[in-house]
Amino acid sequence: MHIFKEDILKAGKTGCLISFFLLLSFIVNSQTPSLSTSIDKKEILIGEHLHYKVEASFPANAYKLNWLGIPDSIDHFEMVERQKTDSSENGGMLNVKRLIIITSFDSGVWTIPSFVINFDLLTGNTAFKLFTDSIQINVSYSPMDSTKTFHDIKTIIEVKDEWPLWMWIAAGLSALLLVGLIYYLVKNLIKKKPKAVFTPKLSPLEEAMQSLNELQRQQLLAKGEVKQFYSKLSDIFKRYISRKTGSDFFSLTTDEILMRVSEINISKENNVLIANSLRMSDAVKFAKYLPGKPDSETALLDIKKIIQLTDQSIIK
Repeated sequence: MHIFKEDILKAGKTGCLISFFLLLSFIVNSQTPSLSTSIDKKEILIGEHLHYKVEASFPANAYKLNWLGIPDSIDHFEMVERQKTDSSENGGMLNVKRLIIITSFDSGVWTIPSFVINFDLLTGNTAFKLFTDSIQINVSYSPMDSTKTFHDIKTIIEVKDEWPLWMWIAAGLSALLLVGLIYYLVKNLIKKKPKAVFTPKLSPLEEAMQSLNELQRQQLLAKGEVKQFYSKLSDIFKRYISRKTGSDFFSLTTDEILMRVSEINISKENNVLIANSLRMSDAVKFAKYLPGKPDSETALLDIKKIIQLTDQSIIK
């Protein structure tokens, strides 16, 4: 009888120890981080959004969560949006959730791969790793509705002219009135005042004499700049005659200038002097003719004389 009581006591102690270790194992396991992965659908159409949710639970005072990093695109899938992490604490356990919206533009059966999440111990350098589930997704096109009827391609339909005759007549008259109005405005109202060719303070004669005296002072012939001398001499005469007559002589050739000058009240002798001076300038500028210094000085005096005589002959 005594031995039987001892056996009962031993059995009771053994049961208590087993219960204690089971309880301890439960407590330890309940303090271990856990991870779950879920999706809202296993089949999507091309371009349709898929909700990919990851939930982690771990002791707040024991671990630190290093959240998973998913690239912007993985094989056959594109990240649309990463929503903010949602966390809550209950009984010392921290529950963290994150929703990621994914889509795909490739038809077929594809797998969202597994991602690693690290749980670092707050005391020590040990890390606890968990992996998300790899999930298979079927991506397909929108199914064809076989209940709808299909129609043949129609031929080209001629579009009828819906404008009545009176509208065409009104449009034509309006166009004619508009053209007439534009013509009237251009002819009568929009007349620009012609600009004066030259507006200097000196008279044409005074300016020409001043320019010829300046040309003499420059001593271009002594420097061997014969071409520049005759070019300036010709320009002085053209500027004078342009101002005096109110016409542009710079754009005319020598023959055209002589024809215009012959229409002015100038003597034949002066016309001959003008022709000789201008043709001498053309020969120097274009034919590389080099007259002597006396001939060049005579040409300057002839131009001065021509301008003085012309100024007396022309009444502007």
